[in-house]
Amino acid sequence: MILRWGGLCQLALLCAAIVPTTSARAEAVTTPTTAYVDREIQGLAPDVAELGDQTPYDAAGLPRFLRLETRLGTQPFELQQRSRLGFALFGLVETPNHGILSIDGNLDPHEQRGSLTLRQRGMPWADGWLANHELGVINTPAPDITRLPSRIFVPLALIQGAGAEWNNSGRGLQLQAATGTPGLLVGLPSSAFERLQGRRSSLGARWHLRGDSDLSGFSSSRLGWTAALRVESARGISPFSDPLALAGQEDANATQLVLRHASDGRRTQGQFVHNISSLASDARNGFWVDSEWDDGPRRHSLGGYRLEPGLSWAGQPLPSDLTGVYARSSWRTRQWSAEGSVDLLRSITGRASNGSFVTSSARWRLASQSSLGAGFSLRRFDGQAWDSFADWRFSSAWGPSGLRMELAGGSSVVSRQELIYDQDWTLSEGFSLSTSLGAGRLRRDPVTGEAPQDLLRAALSLSAPVGARAQVRGNLNTERGSSGSKRWGLNLGASWRIDSRWSLEANLSRSQGRSLSTVPLDPLAPPLPTVIGVGSRSFYAVLRYELQAGSRTVPLGGNAADGSGRVEGVVYFDANKSGTQEASELGVPNVTVFLDNRYGVRTDTQGRFEFPFVAAGVRTVNVRSDTLPLPWAAVGEGQTSVEVRLRDTSRLSIAAQRLND
Repeated sequence: MILRWGGLCQLALLCAAIVPTTSARAEAVTTPTTAYVDREIQGLAPDVAELGDQTPYDAAGLPRFLRLETRLGTQPFELQQRSRLGFALFGLVETPNHGILSIDGNLDPHEQRGSLTLRQRGMPWADGWLANHELGVINTPAPDITRLPSRIFVPLALIQGAGAEWNNSGRGLQLQAATGTPGLLVGLPSSAFERLQGRRSSLGARWHLRGDSDLSGFSSSRLGWTAALRVESARGISPFSDPLALAGQEDANATQLVLRHASDGRRTQGQFVHNISSLASDARNGFWVDSEWDDGPRRHSLGGYRLEPGLSWAGQPLPSDLTGVYARSSWRTRQWSAEGSVDLLRSITGRASNGSFVTSSARWRLASQSSLGAGFSLRRFDGQAWDSFADWRFSSAWGPSGLRMELAGGSSVVSRQELIYDQDWTLSEGFSLSTSLGAGRLRRDPVTGEAPQDLLRAALSLSAPVGARAQVRGNLNTERGSSGSKRWGLNLGASWRIDSRWSLEANLSRSQGRSLSTVPLDPLAPPLPTVIGVGSRSFYAVLRYELQAGSRTVPLGGNAADGSGRVEGVVYFDANKSGTQEASELGVPNVTVFLDNRYGVRTDTQGRFEFPFVAAGVRTVNVRSDTLPLPWAAVGEGQTSVEVRLRDTSRLSIAAQRLND
């Protein structure tokens, strides 16, 4: 969305409109009969831990939140390394009769571009309907059951347009619609929407036949029959093989039908996709079935799929030219866990001989602070490839430690052997330090033809407080090969809480050398572009202002008499499946995280997220897997329980691991 300086003024005016003044009052707010005691709101003397230069809380008016950011930064791969100034705005207000209204905007005045999204969540309508609306940069919607874990992933598109969703809990109905121009989010220091050619429109519906839906969205354990339909039309779009190309256009229509049945201990879901494209002479179809059942501590899955050659979803890539069946089992106890899966594969066109894809992993807890783990993946289809790992996690005098070995090989990947030692150092409260050391050997690269070489790798991650209000953090990783190759990366950051409303944050990133790309072994994973870089650098600084005010009638996920706390965390790439973020494991950016399946936020460039107003009690935080880059998926279906305490901050670390690894 192209925004000029007039657009910035409009953002400011709209922000002023949604954030009431201190004299504003909620006309329809009801006073709870038994209100909780909050020292800030009630004006009581603060506890000792609360003393400081805190700005008095403004309890007047509707609950509201405002965040303004001024950003200065450089593009990571830009040769000229020009500094740019950007602005960002996020604001919300919670109303008793119109749900939660929010605005999310970015502006890059140098490029005269930006992004803007207006949202409304949970507006009550007659007969039990709740409405959600979006305007600006949004994702095309999809019915709830299409986002449940499945062997086949159907993508969503980013558009600049409008979308709406209506839910009726009593009737078990969900209706969705959206239309807009496709595009990409690009640029630093402020995200901007870069338009692509064409237009996309989408419709969706879900009907739960028993009508026992709840307001928090679809539950994977809901019993009975559920049906869903999703239709998407793309007109004049670029082929997905070259989305930025101006030459060549494609018109495509895609339809997805879903039928699900859930009973006590068993869940079965069948899906059918039909795609018609102007680039193909006939329609292409795909269908798959996933069935899952529980057997005490064991869980089993069976399924099958048939994906015709050239299959896509309205111009977006899907696995194709495949037919197969799969079986999967997992067994978890308090002491150990094991899981495995096998796919039997066949190419419809005969481009590859019949093959298989096998994965297995296990972990055994020797003691409270010691465990052994191992796993492997083997693909015999479109070339042979395999990888494996074994690790030992234990507690030493220095803190939690880990030793792991990784082996990989085959005709279509780089053969390697590596031994890695990870250490989380025990330091005083507020400090954290972790290191990683590795030594290994690479055989000849089948893509670049590089000769075999020995490798040494090292990584370090540090976080330390500077006084009571500031913190510094850093991450350094390096790699050296016996052939003279070198690679290193540096990420430094600092944050300073100036007072209760103002804060300053800065980050510097620098890398040099070519990284070894990891190719997914799973034949059903969409192809990932291979980027061979020689170096990049970037810098950004953020001056942030945050305002929280108003008396909430109902905090997020709570009742009128509930107090609130704060939830923050990080989503990270758990490459070694240890469940602990190592120094070399980075955060996952731009992932959608939900609170109680109702309120969603996105992670920043470091994989961090936060919910500033959460009702006290046990809450559920889950990651939307379709926003994770394949072949990564959230552990345990991405769902985590967290206890939120009054005026306290609860912190989470959510791991994303490779599918079938």
